Amino acid sequence: MKTLYVDFDEEKIVANLDEVVPLFPLDNVVFFPNTVLPLHIFEERYKQMIEDSTNSNNLICMSLMYDSTKGSQDSSNIAKIGCVGRIISNEETDEGRKNIILYGITRIKIDEIIYTKPYRQAKINILPQTKSTDSNPLSKRITDLTSEWNLLLEDYNENYKIKIDPEASLSKLTDSLSSIVLTSTNERQWFLEETDEAKRALKLIETLESRIDYLMGKIELPDKDSELIN
Repeated sequence: MKTLYVDFDEEKIVANLDEVVPLFPLDNVVFFPNTVLPLHIFEERYKQMIEDSTNSNNLICMSLMYDSTKGSQDSSNIAKIGCVGRIISNEETDEGRKNIILYGITRIKIDEIIYTKPYRQAKINILPQTKSTDSNPLSKRITDLTSEWNLLLEDYNENYKIKIDPEASLSKLTDSLSSIVLTSTNERQWFLEETDEAKRALKLIETLESRIDYLMGKIELPDKDSELIN
């Protein structure tokens, strides 16, 4: 059973967000607000980044790297929309490596990448969001679909059931669930970049509906999408 929510004072962190934060770009990783991301840190420059962050405000900006084979100072290779996360767990192994967990705080736009340290830093701005004017029907539809999903999986695989908080805001609900059901990197990046809360919710609803139709034998999913179930 997956539990999706962490009790966190996000508003306070956003209100005091620094203009420049450490940047950790990774290929095939798109990080959402209201989700957790475990990371295994072994490169010296990124170990230094974690050290600097924990001595400051515990914040790191994650962004998608399009092609890991390109040069380390090719700014065009890093997505301009990312997510700032806060370190909520930091453990050092006997070999000197670091295992951390980030909690996603907010969507951001990268205005400039700075190369004055061994690791990258980003000059950022919070990405403004358009709140839904009528979130209740969207939240109810998502909650109903999640219940239907869990019912269909009752005799299939308990690990794929999803536990949600029906009282969570629409934003938290969509971010948390989409981190599970959106499997394509391109889809996930689109979802991260979308500033309209209602459009994100509708994308999630469409995806959940297609997964449920698949489980009921009504449609076939592309191989990438069926990874969630198989």
